[in-house]
Amino acid sequence: MSTTTTDRSKDAVARRLAESHYRIDPAIERIVRLISPEGEDAPSEPIKLLEVNTDTSMSGILPVYFGPHPDSGIFFASIIVEVRPEEFARIEGGELTLPDGWRAGEAYLKPADNHL
Repeated sequence: MSTTTTDRSKDAVARRLAESHYRIDPAIERIVRLISPEGEDAPSEPIKLLEVNTDTSMSGILPVYFGPHPDSGIFFASIIVEVRPEEFARIEGGELTLPDGWRAGEAYLKPADNHL
């Protein structure tokens, strides 16, 4: 698989990561990119995804860090925060806060062919 410069952009990698997570776990209802107050442009800033998953436990905001996996096309470190729908509603309502001043950014749609 050849990778173009565009494929290596942080936005493209975040999109691929979200799409692969949707395909791996059908219980994920929504994935939202999290944005730090400093922005996402720095190469050292990890991709942060908030995943709303009906099969996860109610455990609050617990960021999990993953290193980059260039062989898989994931050229940046990532942080995944998995919450239940009820917790996501509390985040949207301001009752539950994200760490480090993070805020919700782009939402990634579930792929139409998510039956894999």
